[in-house]
Amino acid sequence: MLINYLKQIPLFAHLKDSQLKAIAAQCKKVHFKKGSVIFQMKDMSTDLYIVDAGTLKAMLSDDEGDEIVLAHFEKGAFFGELSLLDGKGRSATIVADSDSELSVLSQADFLGLLNKDPKIAVALMTTLVERLRKADEKIESLAFQEVSERLIRTLLDGAKRDDSGGKGFLKRGKLTHKELAGMIGSSREAVSKCMKLLATSGIVKESNGYLLIAENALDQLKNRHAI
Repeated sequence: MLINYLKQIPLFAHLKDSQLKAIAAQCKKVHFKKGSVIFQMKDMSTDLYIVDAGTLKAMLSDDEGDEIVLAHFEKGAFFGELSLLDGKGRSATIVADSDSELSVLSQADFLGLLNKDPKIAVALMTTLVERLRKADEKIESLAFQEVSERLIRTLLDGAKRDDSGGKGFLKRGKLTHKELAGMIGSSREAVSKCMKLLATSGIVKESNGYLLIAENALDQLKNRHAI
């Protein structure tokens, strides 16, 4: 039931069932296939999107097709709040990484909720601050870290413990070099070079369609000045 689901979203967690019921009635369900574009950067739209199922990414791209991934959204997350609040064009392009189901809330309906319950505004500001902090971290990373260090940090961030790949290694799903380049804000060529050197050094290896990353990869990297 949508009301029970809305309770799990921090933005609406404090609301009463009667309020959640009203929100559920205002939401429009939409479905997107993997690879679909929900909206493009600079599009003039102001709806708020809540992720009911699937995964999506916010990204920037240039004329040559290179991408920078700004954020990922999974079940319970929401996006589109910037244009909803200021009425200006979208700040990024949103693409479905998998088949996804979204609930869409119009600007008028959401602003009506804010007027009735200021706590929603507080929850929204908390999320905005968290995203701003992450954006600051990404800017710092882009400015000061070498491609290889940014690459390892990104690989480790999405890795899980799995001793089937060998003690001391973490495991994560395999990504293309283009996808990795987008995630760390680099070129595909630079990522390919780094991955080759990391593999040669034994810091990263492939096994059964997965990537295995040494738990102490960053320490190993600092001890090797060839990468």
